[in-house]
Amino acid sequence: MPLWRLFVLIAVSLFASAGEVAAYGTSAGTSSAPSQSGTVLKTMEGGGYTYLNLDQDGKQLWIAVRHANVATGDRVEYVEQMRMPNFTSKTLNKTFDEIVFAKLSGESAAVSPMQPVPEIPVGDEPIEKAEGGYTVAEVFANRKALKGKLIKVRGRVVKVSQAIMYRNWIHLKDGTGDEGADKIVFRSEDEVAEVGSIVTAEGRLETDMDFGYGYHYAVLVEDASFSE
Repeated sequence: MPLWRLFVLIAVSLFASAGEVAAYGTSAGTSSAPSQSGTVLKTMEGGGYTYLNLDQDGKQLWIAVRHANVATGDRVEYVEQMRMPNFTSKTLNKTFDEIVFAKLSGESAAVSPMQPVPEIPVGDEPIEKAEGGYTVAEVFANRKALKGKLIKVRGRVVKVSQAIMYRNWIHLKDGTGDEGADKIVFRSEDEVAEVGSIVTAEGRLETDMDFGYGYHYAVLVEDASFSE
């Protein structure tokens, strides 16, 4: 089973009109889980979140919640939202063998339902591609060969969705590509770009990303950074 199928709880209406499937994803529902508790052994802060190392009846577990004032020795109660193995936080420069994204009791959901965000038009003329980069159409056409490689795309930011699955999702178009393959989503833990701006986006290309619940992306760029 692919790693990405382990995103077992996506409680948002991501990026979507009802017709977006192959490149953009579809809507998803919410689910609930029983509360759990543990004693805080260690805390770390990064990217707007608090990472808690918990003792649960002699077993240790890392969870990540929205910034919270929690101290070592505190007893916390939380609701699990999704669990991910081999998660790397660029902010902390640390890889967790496994981490649980959660919300503390009394806290609003860390992964919040969102209304679809409308896109802005990209314009009538294709945007000139970056030196040494690719157009959106070229990325889709060559995605098998480019998988796992660093790529660069220059385009207009047509939509931004922040703090979804603890990532920012930046949608880029450059006026190339057929319908359904004319936009690339760049994911970043920390960086974000302004809607309407023309940027050069860089990151590692992944293909056929399936998050479950109908969220499938033919191409998706991870660890993205943006420059003018």
